Amino acid sequence: MDLMRKNFSWHDLRHKWWGLPVICALVLIPVTSWLSPIIMLPEGRTYLIYMPLATCVALLMVFDWAAFPGIVLTLFLRYYLRVGFDMSVLMTVIYFTSLFLAWLGYRWQAGNRWSAPLGLMTLAKARVGWLLIFLTFFFMIVLQIVVESGLLPGYLGMATAEFVTLRTLVNLQAMILGILLNSHVIYLVIRLIRQPRYFRVLRMMLRKQRAPGVKRLEVLLWFVVLTFMVTLLCIPGLSEPFTKILLSDYTLTLLFPVLLFGALRYGYYFISIVWTVTLTVLFNNYQGFISEHGFTHNLVFVSALMLVYTVTLLLMSVLSSRQRLLMKKFSAAALQDPVFGLPNLRAFNRDLARHPRSMLCFIRVSDMDVLSRNYGMQLRIQFKQQLALGLNPYLQDGERVYHLPGYDLVLRLNCEDADKKLQYLHDYLEDFRLIWNGLPLHPNIGLSYCTVYSPVEHLPILLGELSGIAEVSLTTGQPESNKSDHSQVQLEIKEKVEMLHKIQRALDDDRFVLMAQPILGVRGDSYHEILLRLFDGEQESLVTPDKFLPVVHEFGLSYQMDMWVLRHTLMFIHQNRVRLPSLRFAVNFTPSTLCRPTFTRDFKTLMLEFEIEPFQIVLEVTESHLLQNMKYADYAMRELRSYGCRIAIDDFGTGYASYGRLKAIQADILKIDGSFVRNMLTDPLDGYIVQSICQVARMKHLSIVAEYVETEEQKAALHALGVDYMQGYLVGKPQPLASLLEFQKN
Repeated sequence: MDLMRKNFSWHDLRHKWWGLPVICALVLIPVTSWLSPIIMLPEGRTYLIYMPLATCVALLMVFDWAAFPGIVLTLFLRYYLRVGFDMSVLMTVIYFTSLFLAWLGYRWQAGNRWSAPLGLMTLAKARVGWLLIFLTFFFMIVLQIVVESGLLPGYLGMATAEFVTLRTLVNLQAMILGILLNSHVIYLVIRLIRQPRYFRVLRMMLRKQRAPGVKRLEVLLWFVVLTFMVTLLCIPGLSEPFTKILLSDYTLTLLFPVLLFGALRYGYYFISIVWTVTLTVLFNNYQGFISEHGFTHNLVFVSALMLVYTVTLLLMSVLSSRQRLLMKKFSAAALQDPVFGLPNLRAFNRDLARHPRSMLCFIRVSDMDVLSRNYGMQLRIQFKQQLALGLNPYLQDGERVYHLPGYDLVLRLNCEDADKKLQYLHDYLEDFRLIWNGLPLHPNIGLSYCTVYSPVEHLPILLGELSGIAEVSLTTGQPESNKSDHSQVQLEIKEKVEMLHKIQRALDDDRFVLMAQPILGVRGDSYHEILLRLFDGEQESLVTPDKFLPVVHEFGLSYQMDMWVLRHTLMFIHQNRVRLPSLRFAVNFTPSTLCRPTFTRDFKTLMLEFEIEPFQIVLEVTESHLLQNMKYADYAMRELRSYGCRIAIDDFGTGYASYGRLKAIQADILKIDGSFVRNMLTDPLDGYIVQSICQVARMKHLSIVAEYVETEEQKAALHALGVDYMQGYLVGKPQPLASLLEFQKN
């Protein structure tokens, strides 16, 4: 008994060729043959819907090649019991050859997706081409040849001795109707027999393909109308001409818009099942709507009409179902960021409108810009995804995490237990780590929150306010509310925005002012450093760099400003080359400008435009910012040195590992930061730092410039240490660049 169970398991019965494929063929082919509507014409038996061939196609769609043994066995037994051995073999060969060639062509064109569900538009061409057109026409042609050769009597087959008759045409349309319509229903029946759990899939597909907003009452009314019209069409023996026209021919025409409505509203699966049952009932009761006068011609017309109905209904149902599916995908895509895979601001705004009261939590991740530059865009994506994924266990139904442009996230929470939720979120954000290539990353994260009521107006302004409050949370390390006093923060943000507008207007309208401070050499030579001031038209005053340069760097205007300074400096040299023939200027450049791929090309272009010699320009780069961009800046400095310009390292000594980087930096001038020079005579540590910098610079054969030289004592001490150039109020204060012309004149 155990051995028998092992050899005849349910799994083997469902998949082996001798199991379920044979059983389904032995049962379904005779049953569908019995259900096929038939009319006896003088020329012989005529089918209105030929279902056995559709059953064979459905078996192949489920079991593939394993279906052929059951199909061959069933067809042989079916005809053997009716017409004997010889004719049964002949009919079986005709069926087998047609099905084999059609299935072979379909499998070749469909590839691995041969078993995809019916109704899929991507395989429509292959299925219609091989399993409908080729199969039916090849079968009828072979059958016609066999009947005309006398090997098969005409009453047995679906063809006559004549080449084309109305009976042959009706039988051909019956085969097309059966494969086009009934094969899908039989396919579903076989799938349910093979796997009863497929009923859940079928029910899901029926719901999925249904149009939004369909109610049960609508479906019930539609069924009532359809049943009423089918009943009228099936009533035989109407005597009055007017009543007969009204309840047969006219009703048959009105049947189409009712079915078309169902196809557009309820989808392919639904309409294929309903129309299969409806058409079978109608053709089994054809006496009600096919007139006996000119019966054969009316039969051909009605059969063709039903075929057109079927093609149109199936096509429209597939297209409408596909359109609804695409609309769902588009709607879902419109509410989700495609890169991060998180709900976007549109989804955020929609969810806010659905809830009368919500608590918003704004998450600000600091230093993400630096991490993205060093580790790439993928780090930014993965960080936000992992952070949002880790927040999900703390959220209740309806609460979600939303993606914001940049490096921020926002949460919509229900207002119940708000304090407890905030504490959970804060603890999670404190403990969150992203493991990136084995390295745990934990940038500082700020959290701000507020309570809102629907509808929320001016949402961008509210998010901007929460963003500013999240900056405060980065400092305090605690969640911050918009109800707290953040007037100072708001004032700083307002001042920063106003300064940004002033900077942008100054760049557009040339409102910056160039200043020049002399740098005097101990051997008598000198040059000037270009300093920048912002002219404030409202206050009629000059704004120093410490007020506007941080805003310039924060909003990415460094390159634009550096090129503005360079252009106007070169313009001044070009315009006054006769009066000031040997001018040399030191121009400050940020490391981000130096690392820009097009900087050296743009620099040389401006030099050629204004006909300036390279020795007239000294490029000053702040040493403390070169740490992360050293390898990128080195190429630009080497190229500009070979071009003829001199490179000066500004503010040396204020960065990290300055002496170690000095070994690799290719420069000509070293500027000692003024913070060491100012107190070098009173602070022994500063004096020792200046002395050590001078020693290292001489070993590198660099010229030395000392900043903030304000007394003769400082000048003498620096001269004794070997400093080559002095810069400070003792030498000269910054003056407008135009003052150099007055100085030369005097």
